[in-house]
Amino acid sequence: MNETVEPNVSAPPPGSTLFVFQEIENPGGGESRRIGFTEVDIAPRSYEELASAKLHQAISIPLEMYNGRILETNIEGIDVSKYANLKAKLESPFTAKAIGLVRGGWLPSGLAASRSNSVVLPDRNIVSEIVGRFDDGKKTGRDPDFLDLFENSQVQINPMLFPLEGNGRSLPDATLATSQLEEAVIKLGKALPTATLMVGPESLKGLLGLIEDIRPIMMREQAFLRRVAPMLANQIARNKVDARWDEVLEAARETGVPMDSLAVIAALSTVANSGACPARKLLKFHAAYTDADAYNALSDLNTLKVLIYCFALAPDLNTQLCTGDRNLALFWVGLRASDMAWDGTMMSASFTPNAAILPEPYNERWVAALG
Repeated sequence: MNETVEPNVSAPPPGSTLFVFQEIENPGGGESRRIGFTEVDIAPRSYEELASAKLHQAISIPLEMYNGRILETNIEGIDVSKYANLKAKLESPFTAKAIGLVRGGWLPSGLAASRSNSVVLPDRNIVSEIVGRFDDGKKTGRDPDFLDLFENSQVQINPMLFPLEGNGRSLPDATLATSQLEEAVIKLGKALPTATLMVGPESLKGLLGLIEDIRPIMMREQAFLRRVAPMLANQIARNKVDARWDEVLEAARETGVPMDSLAVIAALSTVANSGACPARKLLKFHAAYTDADAYNALSDLNTLKVLIYCFALAPDLNTQLCTGDRNLALFWVGLRASDMAWDGTMMSASFTPNAAILPEPYNERWVAALG
């Protein structure tokens, strides 16, 4: 049957979203059948679907929902004590310029936020988009987007990335980080007054600690990117690919950057995909690459590190990194991160990059380089 999906945030329990599937027309005549459910899990979408999606147009993607709690239905014989599991094709007038990066893939941002125990981790550009799209919780007339589902919503928002990314081309110091966090809280609070901002007494302390943890790692990664930039700035001739691969590995060893660092994976992806690829567009190599250029690239990759930390430290939450950067999103989905865990002193994660990130035989060669 043909279905439409209509989110409605006013009917379900606070903080939840009601999804209503309803026939456009009952083929047997009579009232169109409908079913409403909430607290649903939504299957993430794949790399191929993101690569082919027209996010700036009315979006059309497969939709898989499961474990939804049924609230109401007019379909005879439906047991409302059971859970709803549905597959459909989502055809929405909304665009999905804001992409939700989630465990196992991606979803349109508002859809990702409709899952139970959801937390939105917006990057700086999305904070600006939210501020421009809403005023005191009301939409300001921009083209319809899945972000509109945040209107009058009790969505939980973690503003950490806004001060972490900073407004310069280097890691912020304590004074700047403090002012940037305050700015994010004020702006988001005015735009979405019903949202829950995940900021408390320990937030600033945690942010400053994270910045200092990142600083020495980032200095090594900056040195690594500056070293490999000249050799990767231009398209690599087929007969030079293997040599460039070895040179990138050697640069990583000499600068002390681990082989499973996102910076190293991105550089190796640039080598293995000698033409256009998400990693090349993220790193933006050129012959006169500076520390500031490297910082800009690493700032994007750091948002993925923070996302991994969130998954490891709070596995019960459905955190999404909300970004408008399609290349960053493709890189995340292509990494296929899993087994994210925190043992009290160290975070760990596994990556099994798909062929769009590291095609064979380079995937096997990267695994061998891990030792």
